[in-house]
Amino acid sequence: MASSQLNQAQAARPQAGSVRGWEAEPRSGPLPGPGGFGSGMRNTWDDAGRASGNPLDALGEDIAGAAVSAAMGFAARAISRRVERAMTERVVPTVMARQQTVLQAQIEIAQRHPDLCACLTDNLIFLAGGSRVLPMPNLMTVTVEQADQMVAQLRDTMT
Repeated sequence: MASSQLNQAQAARPQAGSVRGWEAEPRSGPLPGPGGFGSGMRNTWDDAGRASGNPLDALGEDIAGAAVSAAMGFAARAISRRVERAMTERVVPTVMARQQTVLQAQIEIAQRHPDLCACLTDNLIFLAGGSRVLPMPNLMTVTVEQADQMVAQLRDTMT
């Protein structure tokens, strides 16, 4: 099982520069249609609190809104790129290396102790043909030395 996971993890490494459609950069700004940019004439309020039907006022608001929206979109994309770059350059390689180390340890344990079995239903480990069980540890944190100790403990009680 660990071998197949290791092979899958190596095959699934992200390729630099390739982006799937749903991972593409989002686009910001007002939605088209009613209430969005260029939605037509509407009433605005002048400094005295009176309704103004001047389309230039509405156009000015739309242009200002679009400019603010565009500026916020640029800032958000820049931040998003920095976070994505940090994830790609630092976090992902660290996680992949840790996962690879864990899977290699699991493979070594399985090769060293082919008679070591686990019951996933009861969360127990035991030796094939033995009658003694131990609680199953977190398989992501077990080292080869710890596995050797558990097997020795299970074997000592068999005799």
